[in-house]
Amino acid sequence: MTNIWHDYSQQPELEAVSPIIGVVSAVAEAMALPCLLAGAFARDLHLHYRWGIPIVRGTDDFDFAMHVRGWDDFDTLKTTLIEQHGFKPTKARQRLQHVSGHLIDIVPFGKVESADRTLAWPPDGNPVMDVFGFNEALQSSHTILLPGECRATLVSLPALAMLKLVCWKDRHRRAPGKDAADLALILDSYLQAGNAERLYDEFAHWLEEDDFDYEPSGPRMAGHDMRQLIDEAGATRLEGIPNEQCSVVTPGALPAEMNRRDPERARRWLGALVRGLAEPA
Repeated sequence: MTNIWHDYSQQPELEAVSPIIGVVSAVAEAMALPCLLAGAFARDLHLHYRWGIPIVRGTDDFDFAMHVRGWDDFDTLKTTLIEQHGFKPTKARQRLQHVSGHLIDIVPFGKVESADRTLAWPPDGNPVMDVFGFNEALQSSHTILLPGECRATLVSLPALAMLKLVCWKDRHRRAPGKDAADLALILDSYLQAGNAERLYDEFAHWLEEDDFDYEPSGPRMAGHDMRQLIDEAGATRLEGIPNEQCSVVTPGALPAEMNRRDPERARRWLGALVRGLAEPA
């Protein structure tokens, strides 16, 4: 029996959405496709439903990342959900709508990735999506229990921060703000989300540093935890995003999207994140 990382089954506000998550997870399991619950709803499961941190940007959508053996797996999964489980197609190939009105996005990764960890949607290879981090996120995922004895696989919090950083770079011109706001919330809340005691135990040596600052220690810890999920090349790839965005010569848009009132604070958070990423794995 798979160990349950966290039991959400007694939270009545999740009763309406649990069957939707459950059926997608069950169909994927029947096809032997590892299925990962990610996106904004995963953010809320971690921060709000587990730790009571207020929801800043609500969502009615569900994002799933699916490790597939090829495009046939993706198409079969969609067909099964449409023909047998109350979903209907939308104009976007990765998106389905449940009879309840909720939207789900299914992002395939695995054997459909290119060597550079991107995904080119058939038939014409457009759009191209960066799916770096999904396989790494799968390796650190958690099994959770939702109302109605529904089991699902949830992305870990550091992996979610990693995916938000990658997704921001990939799509911020098409969909500005959302990924940056989610990243900011995760970094701001990282200590509060079950990690505060680690600062005085696992990371007690930080407290002895001459330049120690409590406030950015959460983002720094998030960077450290992200580093445990990836290899050196992956760390370099991730570090490049905040380093580029925080450049003094040509500053990017990410800090302002994370915190429009105080982008300098966001730069400090991103600097702490990079510091954590650069520390030994």
